[in-house]
Amino acid sequence: MSLNIEDEGNVQIIKISDFNLPYVEDYQDGIKTGEGYHSHEAIANAFKPPVELGSFATPILPRSTLYYSEVTDGSKCTCFLEIAPHRRSIYYHEALVDEVPFPRLVFGFELLHRGDEYVITRAFLGACESYGVLNEDSEIYLFPYSNVRSDFVVCWGGTERPILTRISQLTTIPELFFNSTNSDCYYNTANSSNLPYRELLETLKGKDFPEEYLKKSGKTLFNWVNELI
Repeated sequence: MSLNIEDEGNVQIIKISDFNLPYVEDYQDGIKTGEGYHSHEAIANAFKPPVELGSFATPILPRSTLYYSEVTDGSKCTCFLEIAPHRRSIYYHEALVDEVPFPRLVFGFELLHRGDEYVITRAFLGACESYGVLNEDSEIYLFPYSNVRSDFVVCWGGTERPILTRISQLTTIPELFFNSTNSDCYYNTANSSNLPYRELLETLKGKDFPEEYLKKSGKTLFNWVNELI
């Protein structure tokens, strides 16, 4: 089949040899408008179909969400929430201790998505300095009390975690943790106060949590999140 370069419109003639790069001649309404050598990759890319760009929509997220991600098929997701500095009553064993201060915290959750349900498989808890805007370079400290391991994994004890039907319901899960009984598990290396747990709680009642008591982890928020997802 012969090509008539006198036809109207754009015409490209590609000449391929065994020893040289492809040579392309461009014609517009029968008039040559350009010519030159092109790489084999450029020629191959010219024949590729256009790529349709997709979009990714998250579910409705808790208001305090710092970060959310999910795997391609949606079967697993992670969500990190910021908890503002605050004071609350907690149970230390059987004793109720009022006005216990907490620094700014970041709660992380790993969830499996099964049908219409989300199952929490792991939870993580770290602390941050209480002032300034959190960003990728913000330093992450160990949670300064008990029931959280040095690798940030939350120990739930006998607390039963509910099955969720929406990611936005994660806002209720930190309350489950705060309202559970505090033991002495994992407390020994949790902070830099050098005080026994009960003495620390009584010392800090009604005050802000002293940031000099926070124990460094050597991780930034960016490092921490990316290690856990």
